[in-house]
Amino acid sequence: MNRIFKNTSSLFSAHLIGRLGSLVITVWLMPRYFTETELGGYFVAIALTNLIAILTEFGIQNPLIREMTLHLQHTRHYLGNALIVRGILSIFAYVIMLISGIFFYTPIIVEMIVFLGLAEITNSIAQLYRCVFRAHEEMKYEAFTVIAERGTFLLISGGAILFGYGLVTVCQVMLAAGCINLILSVGFTGLRFTQLRFQPSREIVRVLMQQALPFAVGNLLNLLYFRIDAIMLPKLSSEGLDANTWYGLAYTIVNAFTILPGAFMMGAMFPVLSRAWEREKGRFPSAYTFSLRWMVVCGFPFAVGLSTLSPEITRVLFSTYTSAEIGKIATALQWLSWAGGLLFVTTAVLAVLRATDKRRAFSVLMGTTAFLNICLNLYLIPRFSHVGAAIAMVISEAYVLIVGIGYISRNIVKFRETFPILPTLLKTVFLSAVMGIGLVLLKGILSVWVLIPLAVLFYGGGIAVLGEFRTGFRFD
Repeated sequence: MNRIFKNTSSLFSAHLIGRLGSLVITVWLMPRYFTETELGGYFVAIALTNLIAILTEFGIQNPLIREMTLHLQHTRHYLGNALIVRGILSIFAYVIMLISGIFFYTPIIVEMIVFLGLAEITNSIAQLYRCVFRAHEEMKYEAFTVIAERGTFLLISGGAILFGYGLVTVCQVMLAAGCINLILSVGFTGLRFTQLRFQPSREIVRVLMQQALPFAVGNLLNLLYFRIDAIMLPKLSSEGLDANTWYGLAYTIVNAFTILPGAFMMGAMFPVLSRAWEREKGRFPSAYTFSLRWMVVCGFPFAVGLSTLSPEITRVLFSTYTSAEIGKIATALQWLSWAGGLLFVTTAVLAVLRATDKRRAFSVLMGTTAFLNICLNLYLIPRFSHVGAAIAMVISEAYVLIVGIGYISRNIVKFRETFPILPTLLKTVFLSAVMGIGLVLLKGILSVWVLIPLAVLFYGGGIAVLGEFRTGFRFD
């Protein structure tokens, strides 16, 4: 339990610092120095490169962590072969990025894609080294690389914006920060875990690809429904790139605070779940229930609190915008807050499918979710612009939750084995409802900067008083 807590706190702290730094740049500085159309183009370039970059992963990351966790003595061989595969795929993905940019977007967006694409590829290679840290359950090294990368981006890009440089320069800084991440990741791996040796092995590649291919399709579809809205918005909304800016700013705020499920589930808990499924199946229901309980505890109050305070938060963060523009961002943020809250629990669901190697189920779930999301966007964006995209995200996350938990209850962990989560759910709903009512009553009286810590203290204290911390730490 101590290792899980230490790894979660290390990853969460590092990624939180990184996301808050990105918030400063994206939410505070950029709206003050760039037009809405310029920002909209930036968000399109980010979405496009992020989506195509999934081709470089090809589903290898989770099988790689899983196999290295089970065979730590062969870390160097798994890493070396994974790097060969990723290098080939990176060239292919970068060519697609450039071709897509040239054919569909303006020259300035293409220029951003050039540097953002290289940054994505650099980080995707560094991610393989982070797989080593996660397999060995030493996330402090990943935490250090994250802080170094995001700190570099924050300081240099922030200075560049203040001195009048454009968004292309910001993209160049992002590439430089990615290179620092890669250099540090290579160094830590060589000094602490294993020296890299490229010894091509058909057997290792076969094992990884056999597990990866279904996940590759699923991961691509998963990211498709997360990022396709930003690509569809300028084409379907009557407000064009401006709608992309309003949606992108709201999405950035929510995304900054949904790092906990990633740090906890895909960082700290994924090796635990993988090992329990392969070697200690009797402990797996406890590990799954433990994961799900804490995602519920964190996700529900996040959704209630952020949606309640959305108008006040956007008014403070975007003081240079008009009341109408602030209202548009706030409405999207209210909807996306619920998508973010659901994301806590769906991350646990998807982590379980990956850890138990349910490739077909994962791919089918992601495929149907992506199809649903695209259909919803096609219907909702022309009618409700960026708010329609936010509504589509909420419905898609709810679908993943319902179908995913249904599958797990039938095929992996029976529903009766997860009954301990029901008292937690009731406590969470009750405390979140009281917290939300309190925020509604007080937000016209107190500053949002006072309300946020008060809400955290009330909810956290309530959870402690109701004994949830004591219950939660009985995992071992």
